[in-house]
Amino acid sequence: MARLGIYTRDFRFYYNVLNALKNWDVPFVSIDSLEEIPQDVPVILSANSDEEIEYYQIREDRGISAIRKAIPYLMEKKNFKEVFIGIDPGPKPGVAILADRILVEAFELSDVLSVGNIVFEIMNDYNSSFISVRLGNGDKPNRERIKKQLVSLDVPVDIVDENGTSMPHRTHDNVISAARIANIENFNKSRALKIRKSKRRTQIEKEFVTIKAYL
Repeated sequence: MARLGIYTRDFRFYYNVLNALKNWDVPFVSIDSLEEIPQDVPVILSANSDEEIEYYQIREDRGISAIRKAIPYLMEKKNFKEVFIGIDPGPKPGVAILADRILVEAFELSDVLSVGNIVFEIMNDYNSSFISVRLGNGDKPNRERIKKQLVSLDVPVDIVDENGTSMPHRTHDNVISAARIANIENFNKSRALKIRKSKRRTQIEKEFVTIKAYL
């Protein structure tokens, strides 16, 4: 089982990256001595203010940025070939990130106006040869608001048919719908109908390959 290492003297960075890793449920270890780095640590996360070390190291100001750049190392690679950002438009848009067919993130935003900034961060945080957005065709007013925000980002945007992506929920789940939109060419409506309603994380694990498969 691979773990991400944390080596930093920046308390704020350590606190941020620690909370983010717990939310992602990714195993990690704090490194106190560079002479005792565990063999199951492929990369070390540090703040920009930390010293550069002779080991695979990612230095960032934001904890989430460091983690996003480190995720490929858990899969024995440094970069992703392709990243699709799925967006389910609505008052609280769902956002999902599919990297080399692996669902690495899925979350809900509090409002439509933050979509552009989040997509910009994702584009900068993930090391990938190709990044594009897949935007669901529902909720036209909010969809158009999102499209306007993406124009200045110089990112390919495909409007995809989101019909059936909310099944089998009685209450629409923006996060799962966004994940299905990101992976739209592999979305199977019949399979979705057979899945009994369960907790979001459980349902995601049933339907997608996630980073847990590599831990």
